[in-house]
Order: sequence, then C-alpha cells, then structure tokens
Amino acid sequence: MVVEKFRFCGDGDCPDWVLAEIISTLSNLSVDNLEQLAQRVAKRINGEQFEEAAIRSLTSSVTDDGKTAVACVHYMLTNAARYSCTETIFGEEIQQLGLPKEHAAAMCRVLQSHATAIRQKLIDKAFRINELQSVRNVTSLGETPSNCATLELKISQELVDGLPKDTTHIVNIECAQMGALLDEMKLARDILLKYENKESA
Repeated sequence: MVVEKFRFCGDGDCPDWVLAEIISTLSNLSVDNLEQLAQRVAKRINGEQFEEAAIRSLTSSVTDDGKTAVACVHYMLTNAARYSCTETIFGEEIQQLGLPKEHAAAMCRVLQSHATAIRQKLIDKAFRINELQSVRNVTSLGETPSNCATLELKISQELVDGLPKDTTHIVNIECAQMGALLDEMKLARDILLKYENKESA
C-alpha cells in the first residue's frame, strides 16, 4: 500500500483526525461558510479576537460547537504556511484528502491572503512554545500531602495534540526537592546572566 505524503504536512502523513474532519465537517459546509470560518481562524492565528458564537453559527449545520472544525482549519493553515506550501499544491493536496474543488479554492484564497502573516507569527512564537508564565503556591492544609508544597503552573502555548493552548497544571513537590529546584534555577539564572553580559560587552 502506498502511503501519501503531503507537502502541507511537512512531506509527512496527514493525521487521521484531520482527514476525518475534512470528510465529515469541512466538506459538508457551504463554500461561503468554510471561507468565512477559515478567514476567522487565520485572523485568530495572527492574534485577533475570536468570536465563538460566530463560529458556532457558521458550523451549526454540521457540528455542535465547531471546535474540531476550527482545530482542523488551524492545523491546515499553520502547517501550509510553516512549510511554505504554495496555494496550488495546497489545493491539490486537500482535494486528494476529500475536500471538494470549490471548497479547496476557498481555503487557497485564505492561505494566499494570510500565509505571510501566519509565517511571521510562527517565527515570533518559535521561542515561546511551552513558556512558563507564572508559578503560584496553592498549598492547602488537609489537601496537600504532608512534607509537600502544591504549585499552580500556568503555561503559555503548550502543545496539546499538536495545537498550542494556554494550560494550567497543579503539581505536588516534596519540600526537600523544592530547595534543590530553587538552587538549580539560581544556577541557571547566573549562567544566563553571564552570557547576557558577554553579549552586551
């Protein structure tokens, strides 16, 4: 069996969930609604506000909340931009995956309009994936295990199922490990300061 490789997937396989979403949802939207959806997703990728009510309205004929459709379009546009996939190749490939010709043309128009901005946004975010935003002590008597501290970690753009999301994690750390962790972080800070001072000298 020949396994298709796709340029917009970095010359790799298309994920099964993307293929399923193309066939079950995107293909069954009207061309106009798909183009509007893709435009909104592209603007969201570039940092603009996102109206969930509008997304639900555009996708209500085929899905309840439109979240998987958004995730699929997000994947397609960001990867096509990331791998510098031309509109022609992108259109041919998503048609191979089952998207009708008119729908593919709509996706290509959106890609053509936003690819440069999306690519720049990806470059800007390249060093901010899985970025630790904050640490908060939420230790609670009776809930936190003895000899431990409970910390709330907020992470910006953590990769979850291949998509960046802001996440929050609650972790319990032994108090003895906390001291060792603090020492290691101080050491790392000192090393970074040395490099910073060398560059500014």
